[in-house]
Amino acid sequence: MTLDQMELPGLENPASSAPKWGELPKGATELATIEAIAEIEADHPATGARKAIKQLCISLAQSIDKGNAKGRAIANEASQLFVMMQQLEPVDAAGDTPTYTPNSNGYSMHSQLPPNLTRPRKVTARNYSRATHGPKVAAIAAEMGQPLLPWQRYTCDVALEVDSFGIFVYSTVLVTVQRQAGKTTLDLAAAIQNMTMGRGRRAWYTAQTGGHATEKFLEMADVWEESNIKMLAKRPRRSNGSAALEFLNGSKFRPFPPLAGALDGKQSDRTTMDELWMHTAMQYSLMRQSYNPTQTTRRKRTGQRPQNWLMSTEGTVESTALNMLLAEARSSTPDPHTAFFDWGIAEDVDPTDLQAVYDAHPGAGHLFDFSDLQGFAAQYADSPGEFARAFGNRRTGATERVIPAEAWASGLWRDSEPEPPLGPVCFGAAHGVDGIDTTITATELAGLGTLTSVVERGHAPGTTWALDRLLELQAAFPAAAFAIDKFGPSASLHDAAERAKLRLVDFGTGDVIAATQNTFANLTRPGGSTWRYKAHPALEEAAQLATKRFTGDGTWVFGRRASVGSISALEAANLSSHGIHHLPP
Repeated sequence: MTLDQMELPGLENPASSAPKWGELPKGATELATIEAIAEIEADHPATGARKAIKQLCISLAQSIDKGNAKGRAIANEASQLFVMMQQLEPVDAAGDTPTYTPNSNGYSMHSQLPPNLTRPRKVTARNYSRATHGPKVAAIAAEMGQPLLPWQRYTCDVALEVDSFGIFVYSTVLVTVQRQAGKTTLDLAAAIQNMTMGRGRRAWYTAQTGGHATEKFLEMADVWEESNIKMLAKRPRRSNGSAALEFLNGSKFRPFPPLAGALDGKQSDRTTMDELWMHTAMQYSLMRQSYNPTQTTRRKRTGQRPQNWLMSTEGTVESTALNMLLAEARSSTPDPHTAFFDWGIAEDVDPTDLQAVYDAHPGAGHLFDFSDLQGFAAQYADSPGEFARAFGNRRTGATERVIPAEAWASGLWRDSEPEPPLGPVCFGAAHGVDGIDTTITATELAGLGTLTSVVERGHAPGTTWALDRLLELQAAFPAAAFAIDKFGPSASLHDAAERAKLRLVDFGTGDVIAATQNTFANLTRPGGSTWRYKAHPALEEAAQLATKRFTGDGTWVFGRRASVGSISALEAANLSSHGIHHLPP
């Protein structure tokens, strides 16, 4: 079938239904439109379906000039025009870009990349023998007032390549890039392009939590409402739980929470998982089990391969989902159905060398200047490792510790010291991320401070043993209290302990922040530590590995997501040492 014979969804014989030239007196908008089309036709004559597009452009201009179609009527004409454009074959950008071939692993060598592209660490090569929908994404971004940066344009050109049948080559698009690079702009424009590829398409977006996903989606909706092509969709729905951007062709773009079963029974042509570094391999697997079935029948139904976009700044060793994907993408045998894009500082770059960080950032010079980067670095002055992660896209390492070694050593309780008198006791318990381990601690009052220790048989791999051990401790110490964080990895243990009628200290997010600040302050007290502990390998390792996770307004907690390895022992100790001062009645 040729383009002249193609039936375009939403249009009844578009070539004949559009007004002919000269039916209306030519106004300023129509004249400008005709002149613009003439310039384009000088190099690209209108043929086939493009003739219908040309006539519909003239019709739209006439409507604007004469006022014989207003409001929704003009919007309908514009949406018809856009649908027609999307039904044309993908754009082949080979004429605008250098021709080169990828290396043996399918990735571009630096010398082969477009000259205006910030040098990446590794990216999938553009195959210029293939057409791509990338230029359409670029056009949409421009109409939203956010023209694509070179890295964004390269990414969508490669990610949206199609084979000889017009089917997307890549089913997965993995993007890891620094903060302040423009991930959201790229994702919004690409999602809209996907939604205009046909009627009734579905795109979904999620982030680290459902709340974050909705918040970011509403920010994207704000950008869309200021765009020149907002008439292609209804007004965005903003209510929590039903937020959506619904297009006139029946397609929908919506946020969803990153939970197991969140997309059960739904259909999906495009799914974005943002901030993937915040998710573990287990969480990622559960989410995939939710959205993968939504895509099973879509290719047969729509004629197009669904895509999953995974976007994130690098995280930590505990970012097990992202790290697993990066390991494969960076290997010598990557998945051929995954398009991979990776920007950041090299391993041998000093993250305090701001010029090197600036040069490696694809948003530098476009979205911020060097003085802005200096300001960002100042904000992270007490956490250089987090700055390297956020603006260098470097995985957090164990080179930085939040608890100074000297202060930690001063808190050690030596065997020669007399045991404190018997008194109240509070047990703390914490699971490591992904249930890698569990630690149970006990804290008692000691002089002006506290003394914390890992209990006997209180540290082991896994989680299933923990509740039984807590019940044993309850039987041995009936008056004791138990401190367990009701959020995060230990939430299931808190729930089980609550159902088992353990005497629990009431712990909310604010209490965890207060506990952390008190623990740190008492450890680093100038006159000597009043937060004392008994030596244990798990506690020692956790103190070495813990870094800060900022929670807002300058407050922070010991960061599970900003640490290398498990810090469950430190978390349990932090909880029990706070709980001893807040025993339940």
